[in-house]
Amino acid sequence: MIDTENNSSGTVHRDLIVMDESGVFKGKITMTDLFRALEPNYKQLDTLSSNDTLTKEYLLDAVKTYDLWLAPVSDLCERGSGVMVSEVMHTPFKDEYVHENDSLEIALHKYVMGSHQPLIVRDDEQVTGILRFEKLFEVIKDHMLTCRLRATG
Repeated sequence: MIDTENNSSGTVHRDLIVMDESGVFKGKITMTDLFRALEPNYKQLDTLSSNDTLTKEYLLDAVKTYDLWLAPVSDLCERGSGVMVSEVMHTPFKDEYVHENDSLEIALHKYVMGSHQPLIVRDDEQVTGILRFEKLFEVIKDHMLTCRLRATG
């Protein structure tokens, strides 16, 4: 299932929601997941710790060391034709789900703490939707623009 939605900037998100034959949610594929699948050498990179930064030097060294994106973009169709959905699909971890009745604060905390976007919304039985960071930001922004501030002093 392709999930598309126009946002306020006019761009369209294209995340794939993966379901099995009976319609049960199995995972998701984001644009980042797809790019990682098209360049399999990303799997060789060590995961960065929270103290690491993506400096220009680090990125250039990684590109050289792991031969990242050396094949021409014109070869994308050929490279992508053999990739299976299961190789690209991200199976969400427990912290990437929110319950329909959770507060927006819980969803915001999960995003800020580094959840793989988008969050998966579920009720007690099944997946019922997705929540994108941008949508959450818009709700928070709209609330802040309408609240009254008390004078201090």
